[in-house]
Order: sequence, then structure tokens, then C-alpha cells
Amino acid sequence: MPRPPAAALLALGLAALPGCYAGAEPPPWPLGEGGGKALSDAPYPAGPYGVGEGSIIKNYAFTGYANPAKAHTLVPISLGDFYNPTGEGLYAEASPFEADKPRPRVLLIDVAARWCAPCQQEAKEILPAAHAKLAPLGAEFLLDLADGIEPGSVATQKDLDKWTTAFAVDYPAVFDPDYQLGALFDASSFPVNIVIDTREMRIATVVKGILDESFWTEIESLLDK
Repeated sequence: MPRPPAAALLALGLAALPGCYAGAEPPPWPLGEGGGKALSDAPYPAGPYGVGEGSIIKNYAFTGYANPAKAHTLVPISLGDFYNPTGEGLYAEASPFEADKPRPRVLLIDVAARWCAPCQQEAKEILPAAHAKLAPLGAEFLLDLADGIEPGSVATQKDLDKWTTAFAVDYPAVFDPDYQLGALFDASSFPVNIVIDTREMRIATVVKGILDESFWTEIESLLDK
């Protein structure tokens, strides 16, 4: 279900804002708190599920690319694919990811909009180096492209193709026409970064705007647990 169009685009440029903002009030989210699709046939922590820091996130399911830098082949991707209760889990043969590759201990979900200039800055200047550094230590990134080229427009596969190609994305990437993650953050502001401890699928933090050094320190502390 598409989100209603935002009333106005108030983004004033990268120098003026830490993130993109559209509309005076967040639009209504059709799925409500903790709503969205979920997979029930894969191992996953039992609820109750929530949307705040410290809550277990629901097993949302998407469509996207396991590694768009290698192939633009659509596959189902769910948060349960990253669940790693022992911290030592490996991807299975049936996984959309490379079999026997270690599952992450920390998952960073980057929620972006194609129209958002700070999202583009983050994708170009911040996330590639951070992923290259943190992936070998046990972190994984997941791009969730929510909006398309206009504020309030639903992201499509074409939008995802253009984004992942422009920024050479080499980590999982999905588009989310149902805005499933919208209950977790201010729906009018991008980018948003959600950190998940995959050992319990628990939300460690939700941060909007361009990321600073303290954000990466928190991820590194989770990896050291």
C-alpha cells in the first residue's frame, strides 16, 4: 500500500540538514505499530515484538538482491535470514546468501529514499568504507529503499536498480512498497539507520540523519560482546 504523498519537500541541502525531511507531519502508516509481513516457517525469536529500542523486531520479509554488486536477481529476503542466536551461525543452502558464509552478529538497516540528498551522501561517502571495515568483524548492512524519486512515491525495482548501481552497493538491498519499517521511525525523515543485535533480533538503536563517529563506536561495542 503506497504512502500518501508528502505535503512539501523541506530539504535545504546537505550543509543545512542532517537528513531529508518531507512534510510538516508524518503521514499515516497503513500497517500500524509492528505491522507488516513476516515469515513463520523459519527459526526466529518469539515475541512480543516491538518498535522501540530494546524490543525484538518482527521478522519482516522483503524482495531484493542478496548482493547487487554481483547480480540483480530478485530473491526473498527476511530479517530471519540474519538471525544468529549463537553468534557463530552460517548461512544454509536454502538461504539467499552464500552457503556456509558466517551470519552477522550485528545488522545495520539503512532506510533511504532515492530523492533524499543526505541519503545519497551517506551511500556514497560513508557506508562503503564502513561496510568494508565492519563486515569482516561480523556486521552486515541491509539497504531498505522506501521512497522513489519523489517524496512519498513508492520505491520500485527500477529505483533499487538505479540506486545500487550508482553507489556500487555490495550488501543486501531491498525495496519496501509496503513501508513495513515505518513504525520504527519518523516517517517523514530520511535517512534512518536501525541497528539490530542478531543474536536476539533486538533493536539496539534507531538513528536518523547522517551518521557520526559515535554511531560506529556503538556498533563496534556490540561486535565485541
